[in-house]
Amino acid sequence: MRDFDSLLKTKTSKRNGHSNVIELYRQAKKTNRSITLTELQNLNIKYLQDNNTKEKINSTLLALWGMLDMKSYIDAIFGNTINPYFLTTKNLQPVKNLPEYTYLPDEARLLNLLDIKYIKNFELEGVSFSDVFLVTYEIADKEDYFRPFVTFLTLNQDNQFIEFGYGYDTNNNGNVELFISSYNYLVYLTPKGAIHSPLSGKMTKLKLQDILTAEEVAKLYK
Repeated sequence: MRDFDSLLKTKTSKRNGHSNVIELYRQAKKTNRSITLTELQNLNIKYLQDNNTKEKINSTLLALWGMLDMKSYIDAIFGNTINPYFLTTKNLQPVKNLPEYTYLPDEARLLNLLDIKYIKNFELEGVSFSDVFLVTYEIADKEDYFRPFVTFLTLNQDNQFIEFGYGYDTNNNGNVELFISSYNYLVYLTPKGAIHSPLSGKMTKLKLQDILTAEEVAKLYK
């Protein structure tokens, strides 16, 4: 699969491989019913890093994966997942607030983490970005197709991950519409990995420095 194929709409899930978050959550709840999300995330990060014995996977990417994969699962349990494909406005809200929440299939309740791409830097419309983590999820829409939801993160001066943008395919045309804090208008991420400004027509190709996929992470659970 090509690096940006995770952005494509598909009829079946693109995530291959096992995740250990369910087992970690159940084990933790047996011993501590008031355990926090941060504690659960740290358990997942430790498990992944302990199994990364040959250190083939970038530790920063692995830590971010451990955080996000656990958060996705906990959000799904409590109905806090954002599924923009069921919303009638662009104001994001959790699925538990939707009138059809009770009838939603599991695939529409979970942001399924597919990959994390690390981009050293890129520039568009005179705005420069560096140390960018592009996170791609899939989630089922009303027609049971799996469609993309992405977030953009970076590390702040305290080495904490900060989200500065998100996007999804609002028009069902294959492009992900991005809401990035540096712009007061939408830009687009194409399935070929280019960010395009509709105002100027300028486009920049994202060059990946590293990528972590669900398939790679699944090998750590074996």
